[in-house]
Amino acid sequence: MATDRFLHKLLDDDKIKYGFFTRNGGYSLNPFDSLNCSLEVNDEIDDVNKNINLVCRELYLKKIIKLHQTHSAKVHIVVNKKNDELIEGDGLVTNLKGVGLSILGADCAPILFYDKVSCTIGACHAGWRGALNNIIESTVSSMETIGAKRKNIISIIGPTIQKRSYEIKEDVAGIIKKNPFYLKNYSILSLVSKGKYLFDLPLLIKESLKYARIEQIGNINIDTYENSNLFFSHRRTTHHQSLTKTLKTGRQISVIGIPK
Repeated sequence: MATDRFLHKLLDDDKIKYGFFTRNGGYSLNPFDSLNCSLEVNDEIDDVNKNINLVCRELYLKKIIKLHQTHSAKVHIVVNKKNDELIEGDGLVTNLKGVGLSILGADCAPILFYDKVSCTIGACHAGWRGALNNIIESTVSSMETIGAKRKNIISIIGPTIQKRSYEIKEDVAGIIKKNPFYLKNYSILSLVSKGKYLFDLPLLIKESLKYARIEQIGNINIDTYENSNLFFSHRRTTHHQSLTKTLKTGRQISVIGIPK
């Protein structure tokens, strides 16, 4: 069963396999159709496991490490392949072969990292909370502890909600306005009307990457909210649900690994 994934030219390297996968090509049924890779949204466990195995085969990896994502700055260094449980946190780094590092998303940004010199990889999950909590710096510094150098790290921002689709209110905007990343670039917020703003999550992430001294930054630059044929979107599902329906949406997966 074929899947769809987005690639970026900056990560064109035979030593790694990766992809920002869409929702297409898996086994899950409506409303999770079809490549839902989250075990935490009440999808059928067998279908989710088949989806994850499909991604493994696509990338020639033995195992995919999964996170219970909490919008934190917690990063795990993967030192063995034995863990089959969800790890609580929002970042993963490793230099092991055969292991894929995975991030789930439905509007928040997956970010993949690669240092081709040390052959070190990383992945993190960045919504506005995670970005403000400095998940990116935590991921980069964790990569350094296992041999990476900042000057060599490539980072790619995956599909995420874009500014035109992301309206926020003063409660969240007020928090963002106090952050150093916003003070470096006021374009992160645009006032729509009193108490309402458009929020540029990818731009906030870019400022965070620059703060972490990452110079090689790529961006898939596609909106998860607008492209329902390609991506799950928590915000889109929230906006379209009726009062009588339970909110349900899947999670697309982004993975980077070093195949054996």
